[in-house]
Amino acid sequence: MNTQDTMLTSDPVLCSTVVNKGFAIVDALFKEYGWTLVTNEMVWIAYTKPGDETSFFDIKVLADKIRVSVPIKHSTYQFVTTFTEYYEASEYLEQKLCDYMTK
Repeated sequence: MNTQDTMLTSDPVLCSTVVNKGFAIVDALFKEYGWTLVTNEMVWIAYTKPGDETSFFDIKVLADKIRVSVPIKHSTYQFVTTFTEYYEASEYLEQKLCDYMTK
């Protein structure tokens, strides 16, 4: 590949990896299932599925908690919950993504 063909960008949405490394493992799983990273900030991460943009996973890192919003399958509603640790939030996201994609 020619270096002139490489596009450099500082736009975090266009970057291939999630900015907040606390969600790096979950990011790989979302990509494996074909979800697109549409918001990529340290305090706000969101994924949507191409062709189904009304379903989304939303993660907001607040001062004292992590708020996670997940789609309810076959519904226009979201379920929102909070966690105090990245690990708990990541495990929950992994479980809900797998549930959403397999059922």
